[in-house]
Amino acid sequence: MADDVAKQLESGETWGEFCDLLKQAGEVLHREDIGANTFELAEGHRYLGRLLRAGLMAFGERNPPEFPMFRSMPDGVKMGLDNPDNYYVSATVSGKNTYRVRGKRGTIHYLSFAAQNQNFAARKSISGGAGHLNDSELTLEPDGSFEIVASREQQPGNWLRMTDDTSQILVRQTFLDRSREQPVDLEIECIEREGDLPPLDPASVRGQLLGGAMYALGCAQWFADWVVDFDKHAPVNSFHLPSEEQHRIVGGDPNIRIWLGRWQLAEDEALVIDLVPPRCDYWNFQLGNIWAESLEYRFRRTHVNSGEAVSAADGSVRLVVSAANPGTDNWMDTAGHERGTMCVRWVRADAHPEPVCRVVKLAELQE
Repeated sequence: MADDVAKQLESGETWGEFCDLLKQAGEVLHREDIGANTFELAEGHRYLGRLLRAGLMAFGERNPPEFPMFRSMPDGVKMGLDNPDNYYVSATVSGKNTYRVRGKRGTIHYLSFAAQNQNFAARKSISGGAGHLNDSELTLEPDGSFEIVASREQQPGNWLRMTDDTSQILVRQTFLDRSREQPVDLEIECIEREGDLPPLDPASVRGQLLGGAMYALGCAQWFADWVVDFDKHAPVNSFHLPSEEQHRIVGGDPNIRIWLGRWQLAEDEALVIDLVPPRCDYWNFQLGNIWAESLEYRFRRTHVNSGEAVSAADGSVRLVVSAANPGTDNWMDTAGHERGTMCVRWVRADAHPEPVCRVVKLAELQE
């Protein structure tokens, strides 16, 4: 075995396999059912590079489940209509082990923990979420601190249910106002851990490297299929609501329901979206590109949430999506895109009303 490993590394075979998988990932960009133009292909190349960074972080940086730590995604990595209001961190775990998570609630608007099997390197075996635990269910100490046990067997107190195939604990932290709220300080330990992290084993490098490439390939394929499927459920410039089971399979938080859609506009057109928000803890709207990456929300107005949106006297909200600012409230910037994806999220809502959409000439709004 040692001789085979040495041969693969010394001959370049391992690196060659890695590059071959990246070539396969590149084929996703040229799918006929996506029909990407030059601008979208440019974004797609950047997207694959970002996915590879995430894959190499997840698989290539040695994250054994006995030595977990919460890590955020590498800067710029986006996928699956990532929520611009969210701060995501995750830890690699194994359903065979038991984990203790400690933290302090802080001031973040919404907090949830999910035990998931979301290994895009093995996309056919994705089975969605196992247990979920949100801030309303947490028992806190007077100072806001808490402790959670994550395991297959039920535990007293704060418990996050895992299953045999659980591979990560994902933490969603949602800001209503980033300028005022603080995310949660978290740490995690494997209760069964013994000893220190061993030195790098050369025999593991091939799997780590190929795992990173397979993550990029599997993730790109999975979300391309996901977006293309939107057209089966609703026309362009409208929304559909996936079932609760579909939401669970993709690892969705059961307290969140998401209306999904695709949009496409000419330069002189605008998409008007009318909402009547239900009673809920939080809602938001966002734009994404055809690869389901959130648009550049740090420097352009491409999303809005319930803490920012301007409402009418009756509580309804009108959003306007267009290339140029028509001078209306709640304008969303297409940021140089002709088409893309979009969604509306309701969090802990008592209903899930459908957003009503219509396309108008931009000049009508500017009059």
